[in-house]
Amino acid sequence: MKTNKASRYFATGLAALGLCMAAGCATKDTVSSRFSLVEENINAAKTAGAETYAPDPLKSAEAKLESAKSAVRGNDMVSAARFVDEAMVDADYARAKAPTEKAKNDALKLRGTIQALRAEILSMPAAK
Repeated sequence: MKTNKASRYFATGLAALGLCMAAGCATKDTVSSRFSLVEENINAAKTAGAETYAPDPLKSAEAKLESAKSAVRGNDMVSAARFVDEAMVDADYARAKAPTEKAKNDALKLRGTIQALRAEILSMPAAK
């Protein structure tokens, strides 16, 4: 009775392991399938104004995406995966940095306007 129960547990565990391995091999998360995600992220960064306010990380993301595509053409999937990951990070950074840099730029312009107004007020004649 005990060996029958143990063999049933073993068979169940083995079946579960086989199912997990089959599901793992059946995933479609290949490097080339992630290109569209990176491209969407790059486009989102452009929409956020990264071309103006965060051009360096945006260009880096685009260059790394091209490097990943080149690596896939050369069957170097390890390098391609690394380039895709780096491109995704750079695009995320560009998308996050763009509004921050825009706000910083707007604050500097506002500060300049305030200083000009202060100078104009100080140069006005005193009221009697």
